[in-house]
Amino acid sequence: MDKVDSFEKINILVNDIRSLRKGYLTNFFLDKKRHSIWIQKGELFSMSFWGCHFLLHLTDTVNSLFFITATKECLADSLKIFLPMFPKQLVVDIVGDETIVNLKRLFLEHGFNEYETLYRMCRVGIVEYDELSDTRVDFAEKSDCQSILDLLHSFFNPLSEQLPCYEEIMDFISNQCVLVFREGSKICGFIIFEVNGMTLYLRYWFVLPECRDKKIGSKLFNEFLRAGHATRRQLFWVIANNENAIKRYRHYGFNPENLFDYVLVKPAIKC
Repeated sequence: MDKVDSFEKINILVNDIRSLRKGYLTNFFLDKKRHSIWIQKGELFSMSFWGCHFLLHLTDTVNSLFFITATKECLADSLKIFLPMFPKQLVVDIVGDETIVNLKRLFLEHGFNEYETLYRMCRVGIVEYDELSDTRVDFAEKSDCQSILDLLHSFFNPLSEQLPCYEEIMDFISNQCVLVFREGSKICGFIIFEVNGMTLYLRYWFVLPECRDKKIGSKLFNEFLRAGHATRRQLFWVIANNENAIKRYRHYGFNPENLFDYVLVKPAIKC
C-alpha cells in the first residue's frame, strides 16, 4: 500500500480511471476538509490495479474501503487480488439509488456481510422554527471537543455511522456547527451539522438516555433550524430500522428519498 499524502495523488487516480474511457464507478466523494485531516494524520492509503484503485482509511476503530473503478468487472477482478492481502476487518459503503443492488451483491459474493442500511430523508422549503430560544442551548466551545468525541464513541456505532475524529469535531466547533444543551457544566445533548450553500445537513443528533423525555432534543433541533434558517433544503441519513427516529423526522416534515447507503462488513481473516 502507498500512503496518500496529497490531493494530487487522489486526482491522479481519478484521472487514470477516466482516461480509460470505459466508465466510472466510485464510493469516494471528495470532502476537502475531512479528507485533508485524514491525509495530515497519515490515515489514507491507496492500492492500484488495472482499471481500479482502492483508497483505505485506516484508524484504530474502523478500516474503511473506497473504490475508484472503470467497470464492475474491473472492481471484481481487483477485489479477488486485494482482499486476501488485507486480513483485517473492512467496511465499505455502497451509496446510490436502487440500481446499486448489483454492486452490493458483488461485495457480498466476495465475503462481505450486510451490516446496516441507511436512507436519506429530505425536506424542501422555508425553514420554520420557534422564535423563543432556550438559554441552555448554545454553540459548543473548543473545550467541549473531547466530551463530544467521547459521547459519540460511547453511543454511536463507528462501523455504520462514520464518526468524526477529534480534529473534525474541532473544525465543526470552529465553524459554529455544533450545538450543545447544558445543565450546569454537563452536556446533555448535542447536534452536529453543516451548511453548504442552500443545504442544511444534519450529521449527528444526540441526547443522553437519562435526559430524554425532557424536550431537550426538540430544543436542540429548533436551534439547528434557526442556524440554517436561510437554507431551502434540509437533509440527513437515518438507519432504516430506527422507527422512532423516522417517526420524529416525519413530524418535522422530512420524507424518504430514493437514496440508500448499504453498509457492508468483511470480517477479519483468522490466522
